[in-house]
Amino acid sequence: MVNKIFEISLETLASKQDISFCTHSITIVIPCLNEEGNLEKLLLNLEETFENIGFSLPVLIVDDGSTDNSYQILKAMSEQYDYLTIIRHPQRLGVTGVWKTALDYVQTDWIFWGQADLESDPRTDILLLLKACVPGVDAVAGWRQKRGDGKVLASKFANTICRLLFGLKIHDMNWIKLVRRDLLANLPVEKITHRYLLAVLAAQGYNVTEVATPWYPRYSGSSKFGKKRLLTSAIDFVKLWWWFKTEGRLINQPQNKRIDSVINYPGIVQQEIV
Repeated sequence: MVNKIFEISLETLASKQDISFCTHSITIVIPCLNEEGNLEKLLLNLEETFENIGFSLPVLIVDDGSTDNSYQILKAMSEQYDYLTIIRHPQRLGVTGVWKTALDYVQTDWIFWGQADLESDPRTDILLLLKACVPGVDAVAGWRQKRGDGKVLASKFANTICRLLFGLKIHDMNWIKLVRRDLLANLPVEKITHRYLLAVLAAQGYNVTEVATPWYPRYSGSSKFGKKRLLTSAIDFVKLWWWFKTEGRLINQPQNKRIDSVINYPGIVQQEIV
């Protein structure tokens, strides 16, 4: 099955919402691992989002080796929603692995990185990040407000270190985000990991901004990240810092920062990685 191609002019977008949208094509990418209790509501929320803004965006959900009924639910829903594409990892590769898959398959100029646990509500958050994507911005991050998942101190520490060492100006680098795909495509994601993508872009001189977004308790299921994440994050940061000091500065020199294009949403063939 091939998803539809959506072509919408910038004038049409502006007239529908009376705001300046990000002037490029966008794919919504959502990682999924054992989220069977969230998926139907997630797609209903996305459907309502598209009805409210007056157009659809392509949605790519990457099932990262789920062992529950997530993939079966997603396959059924892909028949119902023509903008939905599913890619399945036969085994868990982690969030960085999902990013690599997305960068291999997404063809649009921008990626909107979402969440399957419904701690982020696409009905508000997609529009908030699109509004913040004004000319000269290379990435927009959501900043969780009234966050209550018990990870605030660890997240605050990591974001503070990245602001000090990489010049990152935002408060929440590991949440929903809207980012230029071409900048990420040139980076060794396996070395940087998903945690520090925005920090590296900031250090390379790109304009990474943020917008406050509401936070909600997980709708169903449990978090996939435990205390072990703190140790792995620290190890990843040491590796990242060495990489950036030795070679990372040479990648993505921002001499040609803007991309001239119109809204054009190419379809992606649904397939399974084997």
